[in-house]
Amino acid sequence: MAATATTNGAHANGIHLNGTDIDAKFAEQNEMNGFSPENIPPSEFHERIQKVQAALEPANLVGLLAFGDCWRGANICYFTHFRPLDGVSDIANSLFFLPANGPPALFVSIQCLSYAQTISTFPVYTFNDLASHLQKFSASNSGKLGLAGADYIPADLLDRVKAALGSVELVETSVLAEIKAVKSEREIALIRKASLLADAAMAAIRDTLADGKPHTERELALIADQAMLAGGAERTAYDSMVQAGPRSAFNLARPTDRVLQPGNLVMTDIGARYRGYVADGGRGFTYGPASEDKIAIVKAAARAVEAGLAEGKAGMTCAELNAVIQRSIVKSGYEEFSSEARGHGTGHGTGMDPEEEQPWIGPGNQTVLREGMVFTLKATITVPGVGGLRTERIVRVLPEGHESGRGIEALDQFPMELYW
Repeated sequence: MAATATTNGAHANGIHLNGTDIDAKFAEQNEMNGFSPENIPPSEFHERIQKVQAALEPANLVGLLAFGDCWRGANICYFTHFRPLDGVSDIANSLFFLPANGPPALFVSIQCLSYAQTISTFPVYTFNDLASHLQKFSASNSGKLGLAGADYIPADLLDRVKAALGSVELVETSVLAEIKAVKSEREIALIRKASLLADAAMAAIRDTLADGKPHTERELALIADQAMLAGGAERTAYDSMVQAGPRSAFNLARPTDRVLQPGNLVMTDIGARYRGYVADGGRGFTYGPASEDKIAIVKAAARAVEAGLAEGKAGMTCAELNAVIQRSIVKSGYEEFSSEARGHGTGHGTGMDPEEEQPWIGPGNQTVLREGMVFTLKATITVPGVGGLRTERIVRVLPEGHESGRGIEALDQFPMELYW
């Protein structure tokens, strides 16, 4: 079953519309779906499609096939407000197909078809139509079709795609990852709002602990979630983490009924989702009178991230920025207790998903930072028997010669050194 009612005139029948016309064309659709002026408008989706399409031929690709699921939806959400739904069936998956010359198409579960039609600006089909669509494409094309999301597309879906492509070769591509790494001003505004909601969550934890009463990790995680939702978040970006005392020495863990104790080091990893965009932030703090070794961990992590904030700029490679933070952690004496210091990487792209492929701030990545890129900078230090934390900031690359004098700007504002 194909959907033609939602075809964007900019992609069909040779009709070309400007941005204002496109937004006007879908004004009724946007109103029905409850979109506000803050949401990404149809015209920006159209611009993104054009940008990716223009990049295909220089990459020696005849088209792009982008996979996304309910957990990693950015490859889909870059082109439409549709995001796959959480589930164990095909409702969790989606494919976006973009020929180098021709209109785009979205493939979803038959259970999601009507919804996807009303939220997209181009034709939507079910997975039942996938094979015939790709067979028709391969009959008139030869060469390489780029695949975005190759690391997590289900094997059975991948087999169906390959079987339908005939002589067209399916190859992994980073074209989409590199393009969506640079955010528009609208995207940055939404990430900034999500970041401020995550800040509000940390403030809610701080205010709760000020009463001096017993509080559990799980209770504080819930308070953080409530603060973000009350502030306008559509949901949390991921399951909020609060780890206290010896559990703060775990790199990642879900909250429990453990009660915070005076002298504990506490790790939090909390983020909000706002109108399709997320914040991925982390802070740690001491609770009550704390020993010098715990205070030293707080200071070392903050110092490492601040070094990255101070030196990061457009034109720098990801590897060079990673080295700045990595050196700071090693210099503080925590190489043995930090995955970042040991080469895991000190940041990652973020936007529609908490973690996006580019820019990965890690050793060996020669990707050059460009104005508008948004990513995290982080330092995790976890010392068994003492505790640990993760200090993680959401930042964007500023234009060269920015009036602030800095090369990157933090979109979140909550302090890094916290002693409560």
